[in-house]
Amino acid sequence: MKKSLVVLALVLTLVAFLGIASADDHGPKLSGVAYIQGHGGHIAVVDLATGEVARIAHGQPSDAVTLSKDGNTIYTFSLKGNGTETDLKTGKSTPWITVGKQHCGSAIAPDGTIWVSDMTDGHVYVYDPATKKLKDSFPVSKSVCAITFSKDGKKAYVADMPGAFVNIVDVATKKVTGTIKTSGNFEHRGRVTPDGKQLWISDGNEIYKLGTKDEKFIGVGYAESAASMGGVSIIDTKTNKEIDYVIIGGNPHDVTFTPDGKYALVTSRQMPDALDSAIVVVDTTTKRIVKVYSACKSCHGATGTTVAATHEDKGKVFLCGIDVNWSQKAIPVSKAIETVKDLGGK
Repeated sequence: MKKSLVVLALVLTLVAFLGIASADDHGPKLSGVAYIQGHGGHIAVVDLATGEVARIAHGQPSDAVTLSKDGNTIYTFSLKGNGTETDLKTGKSTPWITVGKQHCGSAIAPDGTIWVSDMTDGHVYVYDPATKKLKDSFPVSKSVCAITFSKDGKKAYVADMPGAFVNIVDVATKKVTGTIKTSGNFEHRGRVTPDGKQLWISDGNEIYKLGTKDEKFIGVGYAESAASMGGVSIIDTKTNKEIDYVIIGGNPHDVTFTPDGKYALVTSRQMPDALDSAIVVVDTTTKRIVKVYSACKSCHGATGTTVAATHEDKGKVFLCGIDVNWSQKAIPVSKAIETVKDLGGK
């Protein structure tokens, strides 16, 4: 299904993208503040109403990010297996503690704990914000990333990255009860839609790791075929079957939704170009890209900040997980937030 539609979908995607990428006044008028985890040891903060970008520095390359339900605390789980909490009002962060080995995704469970996936040992680690300690852990599959819960809270969907399938986990017993195969190559993070009817999982289309072959990929995943751009697998949660695949472009790493479910926000690396990462907004009805936000270049470019070629991402700016405070009207002012002006930019 995916390969037969690649050429047509690619053409439609590029037409939609070229028509709106340079104009902030196109597309839906969104409002809220997005927090996007990055490998540079900080979180990109994007005002969805204005496109303004700031950041929260915490010091460890990370993939997973989760906002508390009240929007006052942000939880970070790093590629080193550590976790920290940042109070967005005071700007203070808790000391890093060891949670697992190499974290990829996180989500608040029905009981208020935070489930954190681990791509090294395939376990889910259960972090308790009340005690700020690790509460439990359990095995799922080989290398897991996405964690999201069904609307009734009885099931968790945990993606296996290299296996390109989704584990169905019974929340009460923490046991895997089934799997869902996707047409993707390398599944990252994703979420269940607000109505609970669909699961969207980002497919980074990573056949091999960046740095093992040619590193000059632009606007695609890491697959050998440049025609196979990354996208999103859409799964029917009633039948547990993939029903669609949306070409996004770049190297998609997470998905979230507006509260009304009308739009999906997909974080994708190497978008709008190879030196950036972006929030790609998709109309969930038409499955077309309707808006793109730069999440890195507008900040890095203004300050002249570059990523060292010796960095694990080979000089590129790579973003991962996203969470959004939809009730927030502007980037919060706290000691945790560094604006472009604070960093010496315009």
